Amino acid sequence: MVENDELRALIAEAQDGSVRAFELLISAHLPQVRRFARAFAPSDSDAEDLAQEALVKVYKSLRSFRFQSSFKTWLYVVVRNVFYDAARSRAGRERSQEDPLPEDHVRLPSSQESADEGIARAEERQKLWNALRQLPPEFRTAVVLFDVEGHTYEEVAAIESVAIGTVKSRLSRGRALLRTLLAGERAPDSPANTGRTGTQDPDVSSHGRGSGQ
Repeated sequence: MVENDELRALIAEAQDGSVRAFELLISAHLPQVRRFARAFAPSDSDAEDLAQEALVKVYKSLRSFRFQSSFKTWLYVVVRNVFYDAARSRAGRERSQEDPLPEDHVRLPSSQESADEGIARAEERQKLWNALRQLPPEFRTAVVLFDVEGHTYEEVAAIESVAIGTVKSRLSRGRALLRTLLAGERAPDSPANTGRTGTQDPDVSSHGRGSGQ
């Protein structure tokens, strides 16, 4: 994908060390990166720190961007790798601990809805994010990028460096596992849960958002 001239100039300025250019370059992607981080952080309170860690990596790696893909694709590849590394590191630490990590605290809403309604909504959102955090990383990435962020099959495939059929398979399996988790059952143990990625899944149909089947 060829970037437009304005974006290419902004990238060139950021590569030359302009912090202002870098801030402008990634400003449109900040909400998505933060939501993506939420699925990989151990708790909501850690998501911002993880997002910042990923953005620092993007800044340090920017000189390596050579327009061989779109900037958006390259950005998410770097961010995804930071999140995967963090998940693998955390999994190793947790296996060495005897006691499990405490559950996340539910935050009360600030809107005009009743306390009971607000608590119920917060609990449902927290339940969803807790379930997402239990998915194997490659399933988690596919579900968050496609279903939450609205990326197309082609975009997710480019970020993950896999075939579109593999993306569809991961979405199908990730959604099925997510439904199981939301129903109150634990995720089955698998090699993928330890952070191993790159499994080539068979092509299956999917019915999520996005285009480009």
